[in-house]
This record gives sequence, C-alpha cells and structure tokens, in this order.
Amino acid sequence: MKNSYLKNSLILGILMLIMPGCLDIWITTKIQPDGSIEQIIVFQGDSTEITNANFALLHENDWKREWSKQDKDKFKLSLSKKFNSVDELNRSMNPADSTLQVVRINATLHRKFRWFFTRFEFEETVLNANPFVRLDYRNYLNDEEIRLIALTEEEKKTDPGYDSVKFKQTDKHFEEYLFRCIYEDFYRELISILDEDKTLSLTRQDLDQKKESIYHELIDSVKGDKPEDILKGLGKIVKSPDIETISAKYLNRFEKFTAKMEYYEAASDDNYQFAIGMPGLLLQTNSPKVEGSQTGWNLTYYNFFFHDYVMTAESRIVNPWAFILAGLIFLAALAGLISALRKKR
Repeated sequence: MKNSYLKNSLILGILMLIMPGCLDIWITTKIQPDGSIEQIIVFQGDSTEITNANFALLHENDWKREWSKQDKDKFKLSLSKKFNSVDELNRSMNPADSTLQVVRINATLHRKFRWFFTRFEFEETVLNANPFVRLDYRNYLNDEEIRLIALTEEEKKTDPGYDSVKFKQTDKHFEEYLFRCIYEDFYRELISILDEDKTLSLTRQDLDQKKESIYHELIDSVKGDKPEDILKGLGKIVKSPDIETISAKYLNRFEKFTAKMEYYEAASDDNYQFAIGMPGLLLQTNSPKVEGSQTGWNLTYYNFFFHDYVMTAESRIVNPWAFILAGLIFLAALAGLISALRKKR
C-alpha cells in the first residue's frame, strides 16, 4: 500500500504493541471494613497528556490533587478521594453521560455477615473501551489473536504461544479491522447527511456502489486524519462538488467521529496498573500478583479494547465482638446450668 498520513496516524495507536505507552497510570482501590472506599490514581508523563487523560474524574473538583516533577520532561499527578459507597465510586469512574469518550470502570462490593466473620467480595471491571463498534471484531480476529494483541513486550518473551511471524499476521488482521471500523463510522455519518439534505445531487446510492473502492483509495491517499482531510480526499475520488459543500456546511456532524479518533489514539498509548487492597485476610483473587492482602494487574489498552476486563478479590475480617458476645452467651448459659444444678440439690 502507498504511504498515507491517515494510515500512519492510525498506526500510532497500534504501535503501542511494540513501544511503551505515553502515560503510566496507577489506579489503587482500597476497601475499608465499613464498606467505604478510598481510591488513589496517579498519572505520570507529559503534563499536557496528564491533563488531557481519558478519565472523567479529572474534571471533578473534589479530588485531592498533588503535582510533582519527576525529571525534565515527566510530571506526576496524584489524586485521591474517599467514597462512602461503591455507588459513589462508580459515579466518578463510570459517569452517566454515555457520550463521553473516557476509560470507564465499574465496581461492585458485597459484604456478607457470617457472625464470627464478615466476607468481602469486590469486583472492578474496566469496561469495553473500543469506540468503534459498527463491525464485529470476530469476523477479523480469533480469540488467540485477541490474546496476542494485548501482550506487552516483556510478556512476548515468555509467552509460549507467541511467534513473531504469527504476530505480524495478527497485526495485519487487527489493522484491517480497525481501519474498516473507522471508515464505517465516517461513512455512515456521511450518508446520513446525504439522506437528509435533498439539495445535494450526490446520493447514498452513488456512494454505496463505490463504497469498497472508496475505502481503499482513502486509506492509500488521504493526507490527514481530520474529517475535513478525509472529505477533501473523498472529493477527489468521487469528483462531486457536494463533498465540498458538506465540508463547509456539516463539519460539526463529524464531532463524535473526531472524539472517537482522539480517544483511541490517546488511550491506546497508555499503560494501566491496577491494585485492589482488601480488608483482613485475602481469600481468593484472579490477580496474577499478590502481596499480602493487595492484588495487582498490569494492563494495556488492548486488555479491555474488545471486551470488559474483570478483576476480582475476596477477603474476610474477624468480628471480635461476635466472639465476645458468643463467650458472654456461653458463660451466661453455663452460669444458668450451674445454678439449676445447685437448686436440684
């Protein structure tokens, strides 16, 4: 294929498969015995990238913030906040506004009283973060390829299923899927404009007949990744003045498309490290690394690109008052029994 600015800019996101991310993000969730939750989130990287990170909470004013400089080019922003319940946590990490292009995390917490013990079951889910969902990824990638895409460079060295030749093929399949999805999003918005504006002579039928050839020519020739760049390239392909009219009159219709593009390009570069701290004795977790009662996961964007990524942990704490109460009940019963026996004498 020819060199294309659009293609090269989209590949920037894919390059995270072989290069470290732009931001390092640590998300630590600490569960307290009373069911309250403390969350600490640390962003490290370029200061501009930190302030534009794809998390809705950065626009909330009630987080405690602390900036520090790591070296000449790196900064660190630490945020912390206490939540009275998991529902409060979710309102920050998974905002109700579905139009926001942000990394979304949804949690559940169950406290189960078992008299002498209280059991805690916590689940933190990083929700599917693929902004382009018009096409089914299963038509392009199999389960093993999806697993390979999420591997870091370090994991590739030790993974028994990794093969460099196979991975290049996987990379091509993913590239095809991603480009097709992006094109589909753009194309559907374009034809919705043609359907609505009857003053345009260009019709949906005109484009549908050339949809596949337009896709290949755009990928190979367009000189930018903004809607106006794509429309300019499209105008040269379909030879219609209506494309210039659409660019002048309806560019705002592609704002959602632009937001998706920007979200993908930014989020795909970052590294995500999660930790869950549980109260009491840790009983079980699906974490690959455990230190005491704290669990940890090192993720890339592609761990939660195609489907939700679920992290679980269970623990239990001793209820001292239950043992004391049981002891008092036992002593009271014993005293009653002794008193009854004495009366019988």
